[in-house]
Amino acid sequence: MSELAATTVNIDELKRVGIIAQNQKDTFLIRLRTVGGDLNAQELNTITRVSQKYGRGEVHLTTRQAVEIPFVHVDDLEAARAELEENGIVLGVCGPRGRGIVACPGTAVCTSAIMETKELAAELDSAYFRQPAPHKFKIGVSGCPNSCSKPIENDVGVMGGVLPAWDREACISCRLCVSICPVNAIEEKDSAFVLDEKKCIYCGLCIKNCSTSAWTAKRTGYTLLLGGTLGKKPRLGTRAKALIETKEELLGHIENAFKFYLARGRKKERFGHTLDRIGVEKAFAEIFAETKGPENNDIVLQASAGTSGNVLDLLGVCCPMNFVRTKLAIDKIKAGERIEILLDDGEPIINVTRSVKDEGHLVLNVAPENGHFRLLVERRKNT
Repeated sequence: MSELAATTVNIDELKRVGIIAQNQKDTFLIRLRTVGGDLNAQELNTITRVSQKYGRGEVHLTTRQAVEIPFVHVDDLEAARAELEENGIVLGVCGPRGRGIVACPGTAVCTSAIMETKELAAELDSAYFRQPAPHKFKIGVSGCPNSCSKPIENDVGVMGGVLPAWDREACISCRLCVSICPVNAIEEKDSAFVLDEKKCIYCGLCIKNCSTSAWTAKRTGYTLLLGGTLGKKPRLGTRAKALIETKEELLGHIENAFKFYLARGRKKERFGHTLDRIGVEKAFAEIFAETKGPENNDIVLQASAGTSGNVLDLLGVCCPMNFVRTKLAIDKIKAGERIEILLDDGEPIINVTRSVKDEGHLVLNVAPENGHFRLLVERRKNT
C-alpha cells in the first residue's frame, strides 16, 4: 500500500488539488484544471492513458470546463498524479478556494465575440486559482452578451460589450436595427434612430447587421458582474460596472472585490450572499472606492473605544481565514499603529497570535472577554 494510503488520507489537502472522494470506499476522482476549457492533443493523450491505467478508462467533463478521471483507487493516487504532472497536466481544485476559469473562445474563434478572452482567462487563473477564500470562488469570462460561459452565474463574471453610435448620413432607414434589437433599445423618432443607453445591453447586433454601417462602435469594454451563484441559494450576478475600457482597470476592480470578500466574507458564505448581507450598495461603494490601484483599497474597520482605535471582528471566522483577514488589515495600517482583533477561544486565538508574531509584529495584549479574546497588535514593520 502506498505511503498516501498507509497514513490516513488528508481529504482537505487532497481537495486543494482537486482529488475528491467518491461514494465507493477508498476510491477517488482526479479533477484536472483547464483554462477556458482548452487542452491540446498531447494532454488529451495523457489523460486517456492515465484513465485507462489507473481508472476505468472513463473521463467526465464538468459543467465548468474541467476534466475528471473517476474511479482511481487510493493506492494509485500518487502514481496517477505523478504521471499527470510529469506530462504537464495541472491538477484541479475543490473546496474553499479560487476555482478554474470558465471562458468562451472569444475573438480567437467566435464571430459573435466582441472581446478577447483567452489571455484574460490565463491572467485570472494565475491570480486566483487555488487562492484560499471563505467559500468557493468562481470566475466566468464571456466575449459578448451572448454569455455562453454564463458569467452571470459566477462570483465574478466578465462580459465583453460595445456601445453603438448612429450615423445619419449612412442610414437608409431600413429599420432592421429596430426589429433586431433584443431589448427594444432603438426606436425611430423624427426620422432619426435613437438608442436608449439605459436599455442597451451592448451586444452589438445593430452594428454587426447594419448593411450600410450606419451603426458603429462608439466604445467597447468589459462589463463586470459580481455575486453570481447557483446551488441551494441561487443568485444572479449584479452588474457592477459597464464597459470598463482597459484590462488593467478591470483586473484592479476584480482584485478589490476579492480582497473585500476575504475581509468580509464568512466561512461557507458565497460572495453574493456576503454582498446581500452587508448591502450591495454599501459593498460596491467600498469595492469601487476611488483609488489609484487595488493596493489602496482600505479594509473598513469598526470604530472602537479601545486603545487601538480600530477593531477587526473575527468572531466565528475559522482558521486560516481569520489570519488571512488579520494580515490584510495589518497591511493597511502604518508602522507603529495598532489594531484590536476579536478572536474565538481555541485555535483562532492561538494560531493568529503565533502567526502575527511570526510576521514580525508586536502583540501588546491578549485579554479574555465574554467567552472570546481581544488581541491588541502593533505593526512593527512596513511591507
